[in-house]
Amino acid sequence: MNNAGFTEYGSSMTPTKELLYFIVNPAANNGRAQETWTALASWLSSEKIPCRVAFSQDGDDIERLSRLAAAEAGAVVAGVGGDGTLSRIADALVGTEAILGIIPAGTGNDFARSFRIPVNPAEACAVLLQGLTVPIDVGRMNGRMFLNVVGAGLDAAVVVDANRLFKKFAGSLGYFLSLLKQLVFFQPTEMEIRLDNNIFKTKAWFVTVANASYYGSGMKVAPMADPQDGLADVILVENLHRLQFLSLFPLVYSGRHITHSAVKLFRSTQVTVISEKPLFVHADGDLYGTTPLTIMMERHAVKLKVPKQTI
Repeated sequence: MNNAGFTEYGSSMTPTKELLYFIVNPAANNGRAQETWTALASWLSSEKIPCRVAFSQDGDDIERLSRLAAAEAGAVVAGVGGDGTLSRIADALVGTEAILGIIPAGTGNDFARSFRIPVNPAEACAVLLQGLTVPIDVGRMNGRMFLNVVGAGLDAAVVVDANRLFKKFAGSLGYFLSLLKQLVFFQPTEMEIRLDNNIFKTKAWFVTVANASYYGSGMKVAPMADPQDGLADVILVENLHRLQFLSLFPLVYSGRHITHSAVKLFRSTQVTVISEKPLFVHADGDLYGTTPLTIMMERHAVKLKVPKQTI
């Protein structure tokens, strides 16, 4: 084990152009991320690819390990976990020459889905070795960095229930089960949305601020979001009857919900959300406090490995 806390894996094997670091989040996907790493480790051994690996203790440890890895010239720092794991790694890579890599091992893997990163561990690792390096945007929400999506209102309440209960036995289906529960109890709330120099007031089910397209295990909430344009896509679902909302919901998987008259789409570099009462806020699949919130987008703040066919 080196002084960075990483274990050398296959150090006597054939060198690669870039130094691969893997940070495994053992808690991701209710502990099943370990199975992903086991499969990947077997492939790395068979292909004689050297790397370094560390198993994180918590979110702060992910950031600590990422900063240590990023200090090495030519480092590709790959998260073996979900969207929350990736955002922690990316936060540590901002301002460095290190490159972010993705081995999807979370419940939803929505950020990976936007870039068509393969779910198969060996195929995802091949992207690290043979893919393109592209610059991507990040967002800062009340000081915390996010890669994928921030939301306030119904969708955050869904994340609370999914993480607390449903994902433990239903996996990615847990988001849908949680939504059905929240549709019975949740009440639309008066919100004020500030977009750069514009202000928009309405009663809404939720507001989503997206850097990329997907969340909630494949819901295409922001179908036109571009994580390289420096802008956040802001999706607001205004007050609808519960039955109308339920009929609108299936369209989110194809992105066709944005054509509905109750769905508003904006783009902005800065977003502030103020609500009549405090609403839960989620960031990249994890609960993160309550409203109010302010988001600033940072263009091309991190470099990412993506498949060649993505660009």
